[in-house]
Amino acid sequence: MFYDIFTSFLEIPGIFISIGIILMLIELFRKKGSWLSIFIMCLSIYILSSGWFAKIFVTPLENKYPSLEINSLKNFSEESVIVILGGGIIPMTPRYGEGELSDSALKRVYEGYLIHKNYNLPIIVTGGQLRGTNIPEATIMKQELINFGVNPSYIYAEEKAKNTQQNAMFVLEYLENKNYNNIFLVTSAVHMHRALKYFENVSDDINIIPFPTGYLVSNEQIKWYDFLPEIDSLKANAAALHEYLGLIKFAVTN
Repeated sequence: MFYDIFTSFLEIPGIFISIGIILMLIELFRKKGSWLSIFIMCLSIYILSSGWFAKIFVTPLENKYPSLEINSLKNFSEESVIVILGGGIIPMTPRYGEGELSDSALKRVYEGYLIHKNYNLPIIVTGGQLRGTNIPEATIMKQELINFGVNPSYIYAEEKAKNTQQNAMFVLEYLENKNYNNIFLVTSAVHMHRALKYFENVSDDINIIPFPTGYLVSNEQIKWYDFLPEIDSLKANAAALHEYLGLIKFAVTN
């Protein structure tokens, strides 16, 4: 336990708190007024990188829609299509050349694959060419599905969308003259609330069934180690902050 506490303040992001505390003590010893701003900086970094805050901040987004068992979808499986939203790629990696899926995107693709494996439904992957990349993420998503064993004829790659709003617009535009009654919408749990809002805003003619995956926060009660700074908690809080800002934008523009 002591070792875990000690090392958590020597790794990112805890190291920034340690540096800030040292600077604050120096300023306090020198009787400089800037110690307060350093303290506020340290406190902010600590809160945003702590698990207890992540459980308060992230959980309302992730638990907005229930986690579904794949076998519970059989009543909706007729005239349905799987839609997997892009979650980012890492471009020009040594192993894959053109790039590979981020952890978030890979979890989404794998979850979509599992639904397809059970119900043999068509799949739409959506994601365009993002800043700093030279290939649409939908192209890599499609290839990953093929690697899993999905027949390419079951996959449509929507390669223009650059954000969640465009994901919804271009996917529903493609489906406009298709005979699908249901969409199994697959994306990260933290992203699902905003994604569903955009899809429902574009069209109410099709039933959208949220299928959240890639959870960032545990549903366990807060434990002592949740009070330690951790990079995973920082990432989770950063993702949630991005979503809350996106929801504000949606509310203002729609």
